[in-house]
Amino acid sequence: MNAKKKVVLFILGGGAVALVLAVVIFAITFNINSYRPRIEAAASGATGLEVRINGKMGLSFFPFGVSAKDIHIANKGGEILSLENLKLGAELMPLLKKQLKVTSCELVKPVVTIVKDADGKYNFESAEKKSTEVQPGASFSLKEFKLSKGTLVYLDKKTGEKTEFKDFNLAIKDLSVADTSGKIIKNIAFTGNMDCKEVRKRDLKIDNIKSPIKAEKGVIYLMSLTMDIFGSKGEGDVTADKSGVDAVYKINLKISKLDFEKLQESFGTKKVIGGKGDLYASLTMKEKGTRNLMSGLDGTFSLRGDNLVIYTMDLDKVLSSYETSQKFNLVDLGAFFIAGPLSTVALKGYRYGDVYAQTRGGQGAIIQFISHWKIRDGVADATDCALATRHNRVALKGKLDLVSERYDNVIVALLDDKGCVKFKQSISGPFGSPQIGAVSAVESLAGPISHLYRKAKRFILGGKCEVFYNGAVRQPPK
Repeated sequence: MNAKKKVVLFILGGGAVALVLAVVIFAITFNINSYRPRIEAAASGATGLEVRINGKMGLSFFPFGVSAKDIHIANKGGEILSLENLKLGAELMPLLKKQLKVTSCELVKPVVTIVKDADGKYNFESAEKKSTEVQPGASFSLKEFKLSKGTLVYLDKKTGEKTEFKDFNLAIKDLSVADTSGKIIKNIAFTGNMDCKEVRKRDLKIDNIKSPIKAEKGVIYLMSLTMDIFGSKGEGDVTADKSGVDAVYKINLKISKLDFEKLQESFGTKKVIGGKGDLYASLTMKEKGTRNLMSGLDGTFSLRGDNLVIYTMDLDKVLSSYETSQKFNLVDLGAFFIAGPLSTVALKGYRYGDVYAQTRGGQGAIIQFISHWKIRDGVADATDCALATRHNRVALKGKLDLVSERYDNVIVALLDDKGCVKFKQSISGPFGSPQIGAVSAVESLAGPISHLYRKAKRFILGGKCEVFYNGAVRQPPK
């Protein structure tokens, strides 16, 4: 080895040793905890919230990074976020110059609480008015972002509804925000994966949610989404488009062989129907200003099932004696169709399942069941809703106004072999206090069902008739 190479190696080696010594000296002399008040003040000023770091802050070197424990963020005394641990990966050289260049971020056991008050204001919003002048902001990027074992609680104080996400995990790469001054969602981009062990909303239970996730140009995609729901596996995709003035959400969901008993449990109702079925949903929801979100709902819901069991009555016996007994409320069969894919929003005035306990008892069978709805501007139209027992067929027509929460001329009919009406009964008015024929909601839903049909009319149609139903459910053989 010649003298020049020895000199070069000596210089390089000496430089490396000097760098290591500098790092060691820096680690020994630098006390990051002394910067805690300044860090808290800077974070509080940037967010407009109260940021406190109660635990210790520290440095790590393999890889290099900064950590902080027991972090709390609040607004006017109400906690919004707590963190067990925050880990930031950073480049060393900028830190030697008292500059922090973050390359990765990990949030360990975050607990997020979002509250929407009766006036529609969120707990993380500041009461101070911000300047309407838009200033260009700096770009921001992270090679890696992780969130582990997170919990999210959302509470709407106006409705009292509470939604909880438990054991939530997120791992994304190449996170970038092109401009931090405007709405970050419109300038964010990343790719990664997410999963959530539990989602709870009242009696609704969804478990083991998993999906790849991607964001670009104001659109967030959940692709190949899977979940455990209603005793079965669900799959689909979700898109949240916030690139425009109004947000647009799209949901496609398919659940094969769902358990009808689990479906009823999710509505907090008694076990009435048993068996398996398939649910399909394709929905688009447009958010516009302060209008009711339901008014921007379009799409389809469909629930189908064959060879189902009715645990509380023999429906064929009830229907065969309907003309003489007048002890069965025909419109209550509409609960079968309405309670399926459209949840309990349209069943506020129903005591779903109670009326069946007052009938003859026993068990019955539904050979074929279809509940298909088309939704436009928040109004659901029953396009094919019918069921067939071994000897009878029942169909439903009409609309559900999910915006104003009203039944719009919903009619349930017992059919003959031509699809014409043998008997029918209507329900209209508000979901909370519907009018069933000429009988008030209080009498029909709370009173003895032996008095429900004093004003019921029989429709005797001779010769040709107007077909009420001509859908996919066929008339059973006599």
